[in-house]
Amino acid sequence: MAGYQNEGSAELEVLQELLSRVSSSPWYKLIGMRPRVVDGDVVIELDLDEEKHLQALGVAHGGVIASVLDSAIALNINKRLVGTGRAAVTAQLNVHYLRPVSKGRVVGIGRPVHIGSKTAVGYGEARIGDGVVAVATATLAIRGLEAGPPSRSGQLR
Repeated sequence: MAGYQNEGSAELEVLQELLSRVSSSPWYKLIGMRPRVVDGDVVIELDLDEEKHLQALGVAHGGVIASVLDSAIALNINKRLVGTGRAAVTAQLNVHYLRPVSKGRVVGIGRPVHIGSKTAVGYGEARIGDGVVAVATATLAIRGLEAGPPSRSGQLR
């Protein structure tokens, strides 16, 4: 994983586990989002598919772009929390669509702005090539992770 060579093995292991869980989740598989690490940050990639991502006017549905932004922001906040036994879920997402898109690879880039004890705030951009197609801010609620048997381990409480 690029950008994580200087991180401790425990941090790398936590990040790999997080991305593995996310990549195999039903929502990611359904819409085709792929998380990966670039220069130490998690980015989300999604190749727009005219058969499942476009709305009636022939452009990407806003929910597709919002999902990419939500995931990019949340994963970059969660990669800092999961090793502490906490995780964050989106409580509010505010998206500004800057231009319509109908083809190409959407890349979501997110970063934390603030991580507190109960909430976190993040910022994200959705890009195609060098162009920004949407920006977002998100507020996430921070919760503890439940310990227990593997079938329930890692669930929010």
